[in-house]
Amino acid sequence: MGNVVVLSFRRFRPMLKLKRPFHVVMVGLDKSGKTAILYRSKLREFVKTVSTTAFNVETIRPFKGVRYKVWDIAGREQNRPLWKAYVRHTDAIIFVVDSTNESRLDEAKEELFNILNCAQLNGAPVLVFANKQDLPNALSPREIATRLCLHDLNSRHLWYVQPSSALLGEGIPDGLRGLYEMIVQWKLDLKRAKASRKRKSLAASRTNSINNIL
Repeated sequence: MGNVVVLSFRRFRPMLKLKRPFHVVMVGLDKSGKTAILYRSKLREFVKTVSTTAFNVETIRPFKGVRYKVWDIAGREQNRPLWKAYVRHTDAIIFVVDSTNESRLDEAKEELFNILNCAQLNGAPVLVFANKQDLPNALSPREIATRLCLHDLNSRHLWYVQPSSALLGEGIPDGLRGLYEMIVQWKLDLKRAKASRKRKSLAASRTNSINNIL
């Protein structure tokens, strides 16, 4: 499979302990392989699936100490207006792309940016699975990143493109580990930003108090 494309976050070994699973929403166009990835992650084997009509939800343990509650949302056109209702306040988004279907990449890009414009996301990280890399005509992860215009997200979201094959099980564990690293970095960044705003607010309050005394 092609090289992994990583941008806007550095690889490290973070730890963030939560009692609850991370809330993850998995979306993408129909027939991209979302449900096959979900059950490959859950059961560690390939499961032949049918097109999802609404959603599937499973709690998975990609590695020790980490749990994801993954909502796999149907990708047919009539289901896509509902995506925004699922991604509000999520910890992360997984976007699955059929790497062999170049003709639908513009459609995929439009749908991805539609959901990322949801204000309630607050910059949640995005894992893109460039799926079906086992097929000979699959585009590389770098080509997928370019066609989806992921570099336009740099100022708003951490993102990561992982080549994958739901059929063979390749790339999925690596992608889910990278997703965890992005979630941790994002939450630490939010915490630092909140602390910085609090310090600035306190400093401004003290300045106003001094000016009032003078």
